[in-house]
This record gives sequence, structure tokens and C-alpha cells, in this order.
Amino acid sequence: MHLYSPLSRAGIMLVFCALSACGHRGGGNAGGGPPGGGGFAMPVSAAPITRGSIAQTFNVTGTVSPLQQAALSSVASGTVLSVGPQIGQHVSKGELLVKIDDSTLRAQLQQNEAALESARARLAQTLANTSGTASSSNAGLKSALVAEQTAQANLRRTRQLFAQGYVSQSALDQQLQATAAADAALREAQVTAQNAGLNPSSSSAAVADVRNVRAAVSQSAAAVSIIQSQIAQTDVRAPFDGVVTARNVDPGALAAPGQTLMQVSQLSRVFVDVGISGENVSHVRVGTPATVSISGTTGRSWRGSVAYLSTAAAAGTLSYQARIPIANPDARLRGGMVVNVSFEQSRKSGVLLAPHGSVFQTEAGYSMFIIDGGKAKSVPVETGLSNDQVTEVSGAGLKPGVQAILNHAATLQPGMPVQPLPAQPKQAG
Repeated sequence: MHLYSPLSRAGIMLVFCALSACGHRGGGNAGGGPPGGGGFAMPVSAAPITRGSIAQTFNVTGTVSPLQQAALSSVASGTVLSVGPQIGQHVSKGELLVKIDDSTLRAQLQQNEAALESARARLAQTLANTSGTASSSNAGLKSALVAEQTAQANLRRTRQLFAQGYVSQSALDQQLQATAAADAALREAQVTAQNAGLNPSSSSAAVADVRNVRAAVSQSAAAVSIIQSQIAQTDVRAPFDGVVTARNVDPGALAAPGQTLMQVSQLSRVFVDVGISGENVSHVRVGTPATVSISGTTGRSWRGSVAYLSTAAAAGTLSYQARIPIANPDARLRGGMVVNVSFEQSRKSGVLLAPHGSVFQTEAGYSMFIIDGGKAKSVPVETGLSNDQVTEVSGAGLKPGVQAILNHAATLQPGMPVQPLPAQPKQAG
């Protein structure tokens, strides 16, 4: 900001006169002034006014969080046999990271598998015995049924003969007894066949025996599955592709249930979490673009857009939490890193843009120096949007291509001859 007073102006003019007198020594076009001027020309840095678009932004601080992060532990306890990757190494989903001793569990598995085989053998034997008994019972039932039908037919003939007087009462009584015996034998055969039957819907003794043996097989199979599951839990594997960010055990250590053995973070894509103040939250919504950069790192930035935005301020603050997914293929952004996040607040197109350093403030308002006919000319300006590179300006004599002076030092006065310095090459970023 330049605030000029009459006294300072007088001092400046004395300095300028002294510089001009020195410039006349030796004659000629000293100091690189305008051709034909023959006087001193003050060297100045200058850049052209342009016409284009400008975006005004606001910046907030954010922190980087992995897209996914898992603290891995074992359900089983035991001695750690091996630990694979080191911190910072990449791992693939399903890769074995930590192996815990499972020798005791495998011995128990052998016992349970032997018990399962024994139960299956008993089931096979029970089915075979029951099948043989059922076949024999069915044959006896068929024989008893034929005998009962024969006895009934004989009884009908004997009664007819008795009615005609061809047989005696004793003969009829004998046939009645024989028929009763055949009927009793049939009922006994039916009960035997029912008890030996294998129909699952029946309540026979054979079915009950088979059910009991099948239950024993299922129980033994479940015991085997439980041990197999416990053995699998002694293998601690990566739940997703990622990077090892913590390694808490070494071979020989004792692992306990719930103890964090290793941590894996997915950093190929990360979240940047920021707090948006109440005065700026109106400029941010889901889908709003954002630019992420790291303090002290030039020429590198990441672009993303807001994916999640809280609709309520965080407890005890007046900020609204926003989350921005960022592609991070080289893992340059790391979990917990503090970054700068820039959001666009407003934008204009087709406006005059002056280099940010060319505009300064006076008691009368904003102003800038331009080069007009090889001399410095002070121009009052109206400013609009501004960022760290350019400022929107408007005023008399301003148009694209006009050179704006950047180093408007206190010695620079309207009408002073000036000579633009050569443009400096940009440093490779």
C-alpha cells in the first residue's frame, strides 16, 4: 500500500533529479531510456494486462485419511511363526501376513476326523442291518398274508359243507381255530414289518436308530468344521490391496485374541477431510470441485470433488465436515498428512486481468502504474475478483496488451521514464 504525502513527494523528486543528472553524464541514451529521450529511464518489472477468466477461491486445511484401513488381529492365541511384509510394503488381497502356530489345533482336528469316520461307519452298518431286517420282515408279512387268506377261504367252504350236513361240528370248530391262528400270525407279521420299516415319516424303531446314528455323524462333522475354522483363523491375511502401515509383532512373539498384529491401509485412493466454516458453506455442496496441495511442495496438486458433506455443524464448532476422494496412485498423499484445500468461491469470464502485484491502494482508492509512451502513468482502477496471480481491473486506458508495472516503488512517479526489464524464464516446477 502506498500513501503519498507532500513531504515524501518532494524527497522523491530530489532523488529523481539526482538520478536524472547522473544520467546526463556522458550524454547519449544513458540508462536504457526510450530512444531519443537522452535521459535516465528507471528499470521496472512489467507484465501485460490480459482478458480472460478469473476464479476467486478460499482455502482450508484438511487431513488425509486412507480409503480403507484395517487393524488385523487373530481370534486364536499362539506363538507367531512368521511375519511377512515390512512397513511401507504393498500387499495384495488374501496375501498371508502373519502365521500363528496351529499344531495343537491340527492334532485336535485329527481326533475329530477319526470320530467322524467312526460315526459314518456306524451309520453304514445300521443302515445295512436295518435293510436286512426289513427285507426279512416283509417276506414274513407276505407269507402270513397268504396263510390268512387261505384260512379264510377254507373256513367259507367248511361252513357251506356244514350247512349241507357233509361235515361235523368238530370239523367246523377246527377250521375256526385255524383261521384265528392265521389271523393272529398276520397281525404279528405286520407289527414286525412296521418296526423294521425305513420310511422317514414312520415312527418305527429302525427309523429311530437311523436318526440317532445320523445325528452322531452330523455332530462329529460339526466338530471337524469348527476346528478347521479355528485353524484358518491362525492365518492373518490382507483384507484388500494396500500398504502395511503398522507391524506390531515379530516371529516368536505370543499372539493373543484382540491384539493388533498388523495394520493395512488402502492409499491408492484416499479421503481428504476438511471443515468448512459457516460463512463459506454456502459455496460448497456435493460435487463442488476442490484442489489439494501440500505446503512447501510446488508444481504438484490433486483435483477431486466433494463426495460427502455434513448437514450439521460438528459438536462445539461452527464448521461442517466435507470429505473429498482423491486418486493417489503413487501414494504421495499419506494417512494423517495435513494438506491445503482450495475451493472456488466465484468466477468471471471475459474481464481485464492485471498481474496481482501491479495493483496497490492509495488514500483515494486502488491504483496502478502502466507504461504509456515509455513513461510511467498512474491510473485509478476499480477492482473485482482477485487471487494470488491476477486481479480483475477496469479503468481509463486499460486494455489487453498494456504493460502494467509490478515494482511500483516509492521512487516511481507519474511521467518518469521507465525501461521494462527482460522477462525472467520460469523455473521448472
